[in-house]
Amino acid sequence: MTTLLRRWAAIIAAVLLAGALGASPASALDDGGAINAAYQRLGGSAGRLGNPIDAGRCGLKDDGCVRHYQGGSIHFSRASGAHATWGGIEARWAGLGWETGHLGYAVGGERCGLRGGGCYQDFQGGKVYWSPALGTNPVWGAIGAYWASYGWENGPFGYPTSAEVCAARCTQSFWGGQITWNPNAPMSYSLWDWNPLVAVNKRRPLSPLTYAPPSLVWVGTQQMRADAAGALRKMISDAAAAGVPITTVSGYRSYSDQAALYGSYVARYGQAYADTISARPGFSEHQTGLAMDIGNPGAPCGLQACFRDTPAGRFAAANAWRYGFIVRYPDGFQGITGYTFEPWHLRYVGTNAAAQMRSWGVPTLEQYFLMAAAPGY
Repeated sequence: MTTLLRRWAAIIAAVLLAGALGASPASALDDGGAINAAYQRLGGSAGRLGNPIDAGRCGLKDDGCVRHYQGGSIHFSRASGAHATWGGIEARWAGLGWETGHLGYAVGGERCGLRGGGCYQDFQGGKVYWSPALGTNPVWGAIGAYWASYGWENGPFGYPTSAEVCAARCTQSFWGGQITWNPNAPMSYSLWDWNPLVAVNKRRPLSPLTYAPPSLVWVGTQQMRADAAGALRKMISDAAAAGVPITTVSGYRSYSDQAALYGSYVARYGQAYADTISARPGFSEHQTGLAMDIGNPGAPCGLQACFRDTPAGRFAAANAWRYGFIVRYPDGFQGITGYTFEPWHLRYVGTNAAAQMRSWGVPTLEQYFLMAAAPGY
């Protein structure tokens, strides 16, 4: 083969290779390149980014390129495409090492309209969240997946308030609690004492299983966590003023109390049926101190479905949300909650969550937290 033919063969091979891999990194900066295309989609100079402040440069990680603008920047790599970053999310990404850090390149644009006016952006190695009240922090890996399983920012943990911190184990703090990953143990969590949004069901045990709430006070003949107790006292007082007496039947139960109760149901009905009417120890809402079974004193239908039609049952169904309570196991949702209808079982979630669930038409905590159904263990 002559020198000329060899040169033409090399040129053709290069063209074919470029076609297979996409445009060269440097071409991303051309007027018709990926970075400029992304810039134009965002409105060009009239958009969020404003005017460019440099000509751009390549040679970044994975043959990436970047161009900076008045309001942010656009990064490109063949694997991620071209995506803009700006504001608090870009600043946090920068502090974590830009594309060379754990997050890698952005793989999508910023998305807003989340709970509390928050925003997030996807990166190769995780996500970065921002909210007006709690600032900007990343989530990734096993902790990020566990947090997502509880409904992301909509769940009991809310937004992250720190980045992941690792030594022998990794922990990350969130608005409502902390999640821990230990390579030699199952995932675990703890919720801050003031947070009433713990989600407990057949697939979400308490952590630890023998958990006991920090502050228990009396409401009638039963105990509850102090915040829930105050709300229930107000509800009972207002109901009495309306001519509807309500009594407390069963509130806080310790791990050992729940074990004894569950064991008695298993002995009486068998485990399959017992699991539809009673939680196993470590899986009971009563153990949180946030649940109360209520009754209609001197009337039939105590702890029965017909409680719904008693004065106390009707008052609770119509008004419990005003005091921060929900009927935790509503009729027709056993396939989600795992339990038969219990119109007497009230669960304190706080007035904000209770009002949201009512206005959104969301009857169960599983649906509110965007969690999977928990019909069985």
